[in-house]
Amino acid sequence: MKRLLTYEFGTIKLYENYVLAQINEGVTVTVEASMILRDIAENHYKDRFFAYISHRKYSYSVNPAVYIEASKINNLVAFAIVSHIPLALHNTQIESRFSKKAYMSFEIISEAKIWATKLVKEQSKIALKKSKVKISV
Repeated sequence: MKRLLTYEFGTIKLYENYVLAQINEGVTVTVEASMILRDIAENHYKDRFFAYISHRKYSYSVNPAVYIEASKINNLVAFAIVSHIPLALHNTQIESRFSKKAYMSFEIISEAKIWATKLVKEQSKIALKKSKVKISV
């Protein structure tokens, strides 16, 4: 882990290829939270891609507009939701409709980390290939 950020709504751990968020019990995640994610993207992942992993250990609600706003973050490639709570897993089906990024739900956090890292590395390779356009003389 590179860094731990603590907010009133929960914690966000910053890793090389992803952020791992754990939201507190009973919180409603609002569009303002996507502004925090935008700030993290600009300050901690400035010139590279990353994914967002939400470890839904507790019950809380998410305003779907959060995904609309977060989808505007160019270097964010994916959302992974991890939970053992049946209602939380059901809600991810609805939430996924609002995301323009790759979106997957998991019951095991290690699987979400592997998936997120894979997508980030794939996106980085694609971007690198695009930047190496050959110019013929």
